[in-house]
Amino acid sequence: MEPWTIGAVTLYPFGAVLALALAAGAVWSMKTAGDGKERKALELFWLLALPLGLFLAHLGWALCSLDMIEDEFGEILMSFSGGGYLLYGALAGAAAALGISCRVYGVSFPRTADRLAGPFLLLGAACAAGEGIIGGGYGWKVEDWFLAENSMSLFGSEEPGALTSFFSSFPFAVKDLFYGYASWAVFLPVAAALAGGIWRVCRETEKKPGSRAAFALSFYGAVRILYESLRQDDIPKWGFVRVNQILSAVLLLILLILCRRGSGRSLGKSAALFAGGVILAGAMEFALEKKIGFLEWMPMDLCYVCTALGCWMLYRSVSRLRTGRTEA
Repeated sequence: MEPWTIGAVTLYPFGAVLALALAAGAVWSMKTAGDGKERKALELFWLLALPLGLFLAHLGWALCSLDMIEDEFGEILMSFSGGGYLLYGALAGAAAALGISCRVYGVSFPRTADRLAGPFLLLGAACAAGEGIIGGGYGWKVEDWFLAENSMSLFGSEEPGALTSFFSSFPFAVKDLFYGYASWAVFLPVAAALAGGIWRVCRETEKKPGSRAAFALSFYGAVRILYESLRQDDIPKWGFVRVNQILSAVLLLILLILCRRGSGRSLGKSAALFAGGVILAGAMEFALEKKIGFLEWMPMDLCYVCTALGCWMLYRSVSRLRTGRTEA
């Protein structure tokens, strides 16, 4: 989508959506903090997080895309209107900003992080919606999906006209901005799922400090793994595995370790769930690429169902630990 020009001001649709989400998130977090040191810590957080997050998000994308932009790395790195952004880079910047802010004002890191759980999911939902606006977050071409000869769907047919016609319209699909055909609107259910996570954060009663933040991060990480598997637009990859899938798995592993430290529960079941989720989701990525001989019979939609199960296992491995012992 082309930038919007209002007088002498040029607005980029994706940037405008993120700016609104960040503004709403900042107001939300400040309203929940009340007065005192925690509010001051959040004020400092937002002052630090915006530049740190922006820079590390851009740097993260540039590093992950190095094989594609090697000759223009320096130029693209210094141009924030060129290239892309990696949300996990922004998350690293936000974590650093929060650590500094909490240390300066002597407030609890987990409790303050809980104030940012909802705003984080709001930003994630806005990112997914924004990608859809600018032509990202699309899945496979709907017309190809139901052709039996492509072995993509359990519901494939030699003459899939009726199915294609039904699913080629919004909200199931959108017109690809670059190629003109109908593609699955993967970004929509992802944005809706993260919006549902916001609802969960708002409804959750006060539990162990850090519980809301752990939920937001683990839920986002699991959803992101599935999202990256479903989308077919040009995104950073290592081999055929999406960079954000690997980073999401790393985030979930870190959360598993951190939640275990403050939990009174055994790590055994969570470790088994995590390992099983990684194996299942990872195997399905290979199956989608037809790189596992005995799984070549699986249509893509069945692979995606198994990937979703693996993502649930990864989320569950953290969620069963995050509400353990409460701080005294």
